[in-house]
Amino acid sequence: MAWLEAETQQRIVIPHVKIAIPHWGSVSLEWAKRTFAPLDRDPQPDFEKQTILMRGVLNVDTERNELVKEALKDPRTTHILFLDTDNIVEQPPDPNQALRLLLACNAPVASGLYRAKQKAGFFYAMWMKNPSGAGYIPIQGWTEGSNWIRVDAIGLGFCLLKREVFERVPYPWFKWDTPSPSEDFYFCEQLIKYGYEIRVLTDVKCSHVGTLKVHYDGSISTLEV
Repeated sequence: MAWLEAETQQRIVIPHVKIAIPHWGSVSLEWAKRTFAPLDRDPQPDFEKQTILMRGVLNVDTERNELVKEALKDPRTTHILFLDTDNIVEQPPDPNQALRLLLACNAPVASGLYRAKQKAGFFYAMWMKNPSGAGYIPIQGWTEGSNWIRVDAIGLGFCLLKREVFERVPYPWFKWDTPSPSEDFYFCEQLIKYGYEIRVLTDVKCSHVGTLKVHYDGSISTLEV
């Protein structure tokens, strides 16, 4: 029986996540300390991970495409986590646990919850198609007790995707060659076209930072460091 146990253990494949970080401009020390450092530094017993940064390319759609191509070069890669440098994981406090929660969903597309940065309103960065016409409208509420929301579009600030998504959806995955839609909306439209559901796990909450920090509950504060 010992050989059978050894063979079974060899067949167990734990997730290998490439953490894809498109970067332009500067980053906050709070993001580096609270979100990037634990993900980059702290090993986990139940999944493997590696960070990939892309800097110096002007277009965010090009950066995202290049990050995916780099991640797919590694045959071990099972998932890609997009992490933007203006998203700080708040709940759970450990971003590795946040990633673990997204992995546990076992979904092709699973995003955390955060607010969009804009001049006013600070809607959630998740949208549904406008039932009355063209475009999208922000989702501001959901059924109480539900933490797993189906949407039509999301931002990609903290979003986990299975490898199969990029092997099925054709390249380029991201495109932003007109004022609207942006590269994340274009990608979401491709996902739906190829039969994927887009989901948000509201147990994973992030703040969205610029000059100030917009928390997941809509409150605003200064950065901690």
